Amino acid sequence: MDDKIAEFILLAAKMEFFLVNLDQDFAHVDGETRVIRGVNWNRIGQSLEDMYPFADFDFEGSGFQILKETLPQYLVAKENGGLKWDSEDVVVSSWQTLLGRSYAQLRNNVAHGNKAQLPAPFTHNRTKDLLEAGHCLIHFIGGAYSHDDSWSYAIQFQ
Repeated sequence: MDDKIAEFILLAAKMEFFLVNLDQDFAHVDGETRVIRGVNWNRIGQSLEDMYPFADFDFEGSGFQILKETLPQYLVAKENGGLKWDSEDVVVSSWQTLLGRSYAQLRNNVAHGNKAQLPAPFTHNRTKDLLEAGHCLIHFIGGAYSHDDSWSYAIQFQ
């Protein structure tokens, strides 16, 4: 599973860099320092809405329907110590919500933590299913903004 998570995080990083490099409006840019503070999922969501209206999109055939139907869990600190998994009952009804909540939470979840240290019934197959959906979503977004898959080529340093 570690290899699958590492592969997902690397692919996500490539796609996110591609987006902010493509259009700085897709980034949260600090007005004073001009430092990029992350991806502006709302703007990307609005852009996707123009190309692929959310209400008409074929989520069943997309490979990432799970990200529309259920939000990834998040960690909560219990009052008596320890951690627990929790979720919110949020309806994913826009690209902005799907990207800013479902995708971003998935990316954060797989990057931070070992689900085996805090087992729960939903974590057994869910991580695998969410990673597969994440791959499909990333490739969909990359394809929406690029005529080829050069955005996902190997990272090269010289």
